[in-house]
Amino acid sequence: MYRLGWQVFRTRFRQDVSVDRLRRALVVGGVVAVGIGVLLAVTDAGTGWMDVGPGLSPLVVVLGALAAGLITVSCFPVRRRDEPPATINGYQVRPDTMRIARHSVQRYLGRRMLDIEADDRAAVLNDTALVRRTLVVDVMRAAPGLLGFALIGVVALLLGGRHGLGFLAVFGYLGLVPDRILRLGRAERAHRAAAALPPTGPGSTTPTGRNRFPSGSKVGLPDV
Repeated sequence: MYRLGWQVFRTRFRQDVSVDRLRRALVVGGVVAVGIGVLLAVTDAGTGWMDVGPGLSPLVVVLGALAAGLITVSCFPVRRRDEPPATINGYQVRPDTMRIARHSVQRYLGRRMLDIEADDRAAVLNDTALVRRTLVVDVMRAAPGLLGFALIGVVALLLGGRHGLGFLAVFGYLGLVPDRILRLGRAERAHRAAAALPPTGPGSTTPTGRNRFPSGSKVGLPDV
C-alpha cells in the first residue's frame, strides 16, 4: 500500500496542489531560513550563547535555519483555488472533512478491503476521490512542518537540552506522513476496484458532477 500511495501522490501532485502557491511558500520559507540563520550566527558570534564548541555551532545554525524555513512552508495553503466543490450525499463538505468518507465507504478502506457491493460503487468512486485529493494536499503541507519540528528536536539535543522524550515524540509525529501515504494507497485501491465494476443501472449511478476526480490509475472510469 505504501508503494501504491506514493505512486498516487506523484501522479496527482500537480492536479491537487497549486504549483504557484507552493512556489510562493518555498520562496518565503527560504527567506525566513536565511534570516534566522544570519540571526543565529550573529548573536552566537557576539555572545557565544550556544556554548557547543566551534565544531557544532555551524551545524546548529544550519539546522535551526532549515527548521524555521520548513515550518514556514507548512504554514502556507497549497490547495488549488480552482478545485471543484466536494460533495457527499449531495451536500458540500469542508476541505478538512474530505478525508473522511461516509460510513458505507469506510469499510473498504481498511487493511483488508472487502469486495465492493454493486450498490456502493457510486459512493466509493465519489468518496475515495475526495479522500485522495485531501490526503495529497495533507502530505505536501504537513511533511515540511513535521520535519522542521524534528530538526528543532535535534538542535535542542545539540544545545545540551535534557528533552530526550520530547525529541522522540517529535520524530513520532513524523509517522503521520507514512500513515497518510498508507491511507492514500488504500483509497486508490478501493477506487480502482469500484471503477472496474460495471454500472448497476441508471437509477443507481452518481448524480451529475459528483464524481469529477479522475483516477490516477490506468483503469478507465465509466461515465457516471
